Amino acid sequence: MSGVRAGAVVVGGGAGTRFGDSGLPKQFRPLRGRPVAVRATEAMLAHPAVEAAVLVLPAAEFDRWRTLVAPYFVGDRAPVRFVAGGATRQESSRRGLKALEETMGGGAAGDDLVLVHDAARPAASVDLVARVMEAAAVHGAAIPARPALDTLWELTPDGAAGAVVDRERTVAAQTPQAFRRGRLRRSLERAEAAGFTGTDEASAVRFAGHRVRVVEGSGDNLKITTPADLARLEGPVAAAPRIGHGFDAHRYGREGTLRLGGVEFPGTEALAGHSDGDALLHALADAILGAAAAPDIGSLFPSSDPDLRDADSRRFVVRAVEIAASAGFRPGQADLTVVAARPRLAPRRDEVRGRVADLLGLPVDAVGLKATTTDGMGFTGRGEGLAAIAVVRLDPAP
Repeated sequence: MSGVRAGAVVVGGGAGTRFGDSGLPKQFRPLRGRPVAVRATEAMLAHPAVEAAVLVLPAAEFDRWRTLVAPYFVGDRAPVRFVAGGATRQESSRRGLKALEETMGGGAAGDDLVLVHDAARPAASVDLVARVMEAAAVHGAAIPARPALDTLWELTPDGAAGAVVDRERTVAAQTPQAFRRGRLRRSLERAEAAGFTGTDEASAVRFAGHRVRVVEGSGDNLKITTPADLARLEGPVAAAPRIGHGFDAHRYGREGTLRLGGVEFPGTEALAGHSDGDALLHALADAILGAAAAPDIGSLFPSSDPDLRDADSRRFVVRAVEIAASAGFRPGQADLTVVAARPRLAPRRDEVRGRVADLLGLPVDAVGLKATTTDGMGFTGRGEGLAAIAVVRLDPAP
């Protein structure tokens, strides 16, 4: 496969209605601290030949889903784009392929490879990806599949058992499926023009008259359909509490009143920062995100975002708690330290604790708050700025 370029389309445009009544589609449910669709995309990017990926998201609430998954791909070696899916799997694949071609470029013939993968299959191995790509490089189209292990029956129209299907000639298809890019594009176009809708990309390629090579799939490449499937992949990891640590520091010198822990301290100059400069809440948000193994506050709320100028930092903590919840955790305890020569924190300590407890959904006695001055040493001791430290425990959500 030397010299062959490859890209990936990860299709997650469905509503995941069979998963349950949680309101969160299965591709966005947490798996070991990261959304399932993120892990499925990372599985494709793990192969060094994959130069770019497109993650197809549900068109309904597209901005919500993009906001959820985009921070996980900041700084990746390969670009990841996000597009809204269509009414069918086939339309979603077509939109994802179009976006991938725009990202990768290349000739009209499209001799490079495209992997099309289910966003609900988060455990595809690099070896599996390699097998499918190698077969597609030779044959133009390939899918992984597993033998049918159970007896297969046809169903009659009234729901009774009909004829037995010869399982020796039957396999269960998986993804990723791999194709020469031009072949897949032309097959999808032909299927659309003919009004044909297949259940996967290989169906469209077969409809267009091309053979599809079958390679050995993997029993670990599970497609998440029910909560039990997710639990099987999750394993015992989620049962343990998580600990996160956050730190932030700002210098004094901004006009206005100091805000600390969401509480104003009249008579003390504000801290400089793109938002309201509340270093204590910034440290708290980062501690929550760290415990959830999520991107940090700078990735989620960059200082380059004009909408965040002078923003109330409480929104950062609320968002961090939401992200922790999507990973299957909720705050259990917080311990905070302010390092500063001013203001005097003791008279308002309980007020700050109460404000933080409300943000985290905790009783006040689950929030600790301390202050130290460093005996005049360093930038805090000289009164140039303020630093804050936060330690948070996240517990598995019930």
